[in-house]
Amino acid sequence: MKRTTILLTLAALLLVGCRHGANELTTRTISGEKCYQVLFDNDEAPWGTDFYTKADFKLEWPTKGAMSAEAERELLLLYFMDSAATDFDEAAQRWLATPFSYEEEMDCERKPVKSIDDNEEYGYMHLESSCTQDSVLAVFTVNTESFVVGAAHGMYSVDYLTIDKTTGNAVHIEDLVTDTNMLCEAVARAIQDLDVNKDTRECLFDEFRDTDRMPMPGNFVIDSARNSIMVVYGLYEITPYACGIQSVVLPIYWLSKHVPLTPYAKRLFGPGSYIE
Repeated sequence: MKRTTILLTLAALLLVGCRHGANELTTRTISGEKCYQVLFDNDEAPWGTDFYTKADFKLEWPTKGAMSAEAERELLLLYFMDSAATDFDEAAQRWLATPFSYEEEMDCERKPVKSIDDNEEYGYMHLESSCTQDSVLAVFTVNTESFVVGAAHGMYSVDYLTIDKTTGNAVHIEDLVTDTNMLCEAVARAIQDLDVNKDTRECLFDEFRDTDRMPMPGNFVIDSARNSIMVVYGLYEITPYACGIQSVVLPIYWLSKHVPLTPYAKRLFGPGSYIE
């Protein structure tokens, strides 16, 4: 009888271990780079008759089965702005070969080169991502940086994709709040009323000062302590370039006063973190 109990206990532990393993989101780092010389037939381009461009990435990608197929497509879209690709390699190679915007508008030839001399003037597009996770959520943070030859300054962005490891699905803002219109109003109130958002308040474009609602944020991340949601606005969206990317902090307890949370959000943040 005792031996049977031990065997059943071991079997139960093994089953729990398998279930736990299924929720682990492991990743691998994939990198790639391509360099080009861009040649013009005339000197109409303000930067001269030729220059160089480089596209490179160093990205975390989930191992097979760690995410749902739909979530993988969302991550591909976030990385490479490619909604048609069926896998990472296809999207990556297409992204590395994509012409820069000025090549679409001007008559030029792109010639692949092995590398670019640091003394040469060149434009670039760089992607880098990392993945952090706890027992329930995994967050992919994607940094993009670009510079076009002849531009006054470069551009950059930070985007997030949150994955619920228990399902493998992406978490969207609509999964957390019941009314996105009310959320836009809450973001405006949070900028005006909460000291944590003081820097954003001081940088706003005039059109957003004293407004009762802000544009719908396309980006958000949940803090690791599950105390707040941080919605993110890119360059030029609500502030001048010099102010950079703007992150508006929405403490969960405060947010629940202004926007009803979904049942999923209540389970995620836990009892006591929100107002019924």
